[in-house]
Amino acid sequence: MDKFSNSVEISELPVWVIDDDDVRFSIRFALATHNLTVETFASGRAFLSTIRLDQPGCLLLNMDMRTSEGTDVLRALTEAGSPIQVIGLSGHATVRSAVTAMERGVSGFFEKPVDPEELVQKVTRCLAASKLAFAKYRIREVLQTFSRREAQIFELTCQGLTSAEMAEKLFLSQRTVEVHRAHIGKRLGNTPPIAVLYTLLKSSPDDPPLAGKNVKRE
Repeated sequence: MDKFSNSVEISELPVWVIDDDDVRFSIRFALATHNLTVETFASGRAFLSTIRLDQPGCLLLNMDMRTSEGTDVLRALTEAGSPIQVIGLSGHATVRSAVTAMERGVSGFFEKPVDPEELVQKVTRCLAASKLAFAKYRIREVLQTFSRREAQIFELTCQGLTSAEMAEKLFLSQRTVEVHRAHIGKRLGNTPPIAVLYTLLKSSPDDPPLAGKNVKRE
């Protein structure tokens, strides 16, 4: 499997619910009927002490908590640069509260009681967005390990240059370029550099695929 493979199905990604007992169990049932994996928590503190924040997933968060737990969860996700997407839930939502939630990084907002079908659609979209955000996070981690020369060769590979053309441009031997390209390929898990670049440039999981017909290949 390639290091940045899209082989993981959306339904395999976790969904977490932080809310009151009756709400979180009804939501869990609604999502489970659509084969989504759901885990529930009674508090933001329990969620933060249990879940790794660097993984993809969708969090349904009660925005009406009497304490600052909801805000604490959002702050923790932001500070961690987490790919987790958040959907806010409220029993007495107002336009102001919805806007405030969005400003804090919430991807969607529902007033309770929630329509199950609408919720499933939004959760599915958030899982897809989280999957893309996670792929970008992993790619950036790898790119940051590149040496200056590897970064140059990666960029030129994405531009479609051959090893011979890179060697001439960088005043290197073709053999040296090929060795660097082999190292780059190993770090990318054999994912083509152009596919890595495309993932970084995607703004939405629904972006159309590259045509690819003008990309030079060796």
